[in-house]
Amino acid sequence: MNISRIITIVLTIGAIVFLVLMLSDPYFFASTKKMRKNAEAKLEEGIMGNPNAFKEASYFFDALIEQGHGDRQTHDLLYWSYRYDKNYAQAEAALSEALALYPDDLNFRYHRAEMRLELGKYEAALEDYNAVIPAARSESFYYDALYGRGAARYMLGQKAEAEADRVKAQELTQDTLQTYTVYFEE
Repeated sequence: MNISRIITIVLTIGAIVFLVLMLSDPYFFASTKKMRKNAEAKLEEGIMGNPNAFKEASYFFDALIEQGHGDRQTHDLLYWSYRYDKNYAQAEAALSEALALYPDDLNFRYHRAEMRLELGKYEAALEDYNAVIPAARSESFYYDALYGRGAARYMLGQKAEAEADRVKAQELTQDTLQTYTVYFEE
């Protein structure tokens, strides 16, 4: 086999692989603006009652991030797409990726703590809550973070610390917060 024939075969295979990759992604040529608009529309469609739209929204937001167009808002909306879809493991992964880019973002860390609590990763949730709470006193989710940390502590057997968090959270809200015994029975 001569060298020109080998080069022709390699180039042909490369062209076929490139064509398959291009055709496998229907949004390969879509503009960033159009993909973002589609993603936001799908997220809204899901919120309005079509639960299947959340998967499509997360697909678009993921594609934007993979193509290097993932600003903070894109990461946030990807998280919400997964959360509304009740795909907590993917939501946690998306938040971990967002925190790699925005390590001081209290909202991302707080939401990751929530997802970890939901997934039963109590030690990891407690670690995130402990990172958020000292810096979140002025945030709207402060009492929720205290209550969530208490839930993680409760599940780790730290009952007295858990109750102290619940009582402190209760002092900060008009809502009635359930005891953790009741919370985890439901």
